[in-house]
Amino acid sequence: MSLIDILAAVAVAVIWGVNISFIKISVAEFPPIFLTGLRFLMVALLLIWWVRPPWKQMRMIGLISFAFGGVHFGSIFYGLRGVDVSIVAIFSMLGVPFSVLFARLLLNERFGWRKSCGMAIAFAGVLILLGEPAATASPLHMAVLFMAVVAWGLGNNLVKMLGPVNNFALNAWMGLFASVQLLLASWLLEAGQLNALQNASAQAWLGLVYVVLMATVTGYGLWYYLVGKYDVGRVVPFTLLVPVAGVLTGVLMMGDDLSLSKVVGGAVTLAGVAIIQLRWRRSLKATALPTGPTA
Repeated sequence: MSLIDILAAVAVAVIWGVNISFIKISVAEFPPIFLTGLRFLMVALLLIWWVRPPWKQMRMIGLISFAFGGVHFGSIFYGLRGVDVSIVAIFSMLGVPFSVLFARLLLNERFGWRKSCGMAIAFAGVLILLGEPAATASPLHMAVLFMAVVAWGLGNNLVKMLGPVNNFALNAWMGLFASVQLLLASWLLEAGQLNALQNASAQAWLGLVYVVLMATVTGYGLWYYLVGKYDVGRVVPFTLLVPVAGVLTGVLMMGDDLSLSKVVGGAVTLAGVAIIQLRWRRSLKATALPTGPTA
C-alpha cells in the first residue's frame, strides 16, 4: 500500500472510532433504527444529484445496502442503546475475522503466517481492552451487535465483488436503498419518531451531522476506495485501530477513565497492525503484485 493509502486507512479508523460516541449521544434521543434511516436518507439527498446511476451494478448495490445499511448499521445503532461505547468499539473488531472468512469463501483470498501473527498480536490487544469496560451490557443488544459484525464482514466482500464504481455513487444509491429499508423497519418496530424530530437537542443533531458527513460520506468514501483497490485482508486489519480511537474518544468526550489496561491494550493493538503492514510492504516490493482495480 502507498503511504497516502495507509494514512487514508488510519484516518478512516479514527473517524469511525470517534463516530461511536456521536452515535451514542444521538440514540439517547432518537429511536435507533429511525436515526439510522435518517442518516442514509441525508447521505442520499446530499450526493444523488451529483452522480450518474451505476445501472449495471444496481443489483449488487442493493445487496450491499442490505448488508451494510440495513443489517450492520441498523444493528450497531440499536446495540448502542444497551451497550457502552467502549464495548461497541472493541466488539466491532470481530468484523475482522468475519471479513477474512468471507474473503476466503467468496474471493479465495489467502494470507500467510506472518500476517496471521500480526493479527493475533492485534487481537491480544483487543482482549486486553475487552476486560476493561463495565460488565453491565444487555445480552439482547450484544446479540444484535454480533449480527452487525457478521454483516460488516460480508459487506466488505460484496464491495470487493462489485468492482470499479464511483465512491460517491455507491454511497448515494446505497444510502437511498438503505433508508427505505430502515425507515420502513422503524415504522413497523419503533415509536416516537415525530416527537424525537421535534424535541431533539442540538447535541443530538450534531451527532447525526457527524455521522452523515464524516463517518459516512468521508469515512466510507475512503473505505470503498481502499477495499476496491486492495485485497480485503490488507485493508480490514486497519479497523483494529477503531477501538483505540473509540476508547480514547470515550475518555475525552464521555468522561471514561483512562486505565492502564486501555493504554496497554491500545499499544498492543497498534503493534499488531504495524507488523501486518510492514509485512505487506515487504511483500509488495519483493513481488510487485498488482493492487487490483481502482474505484
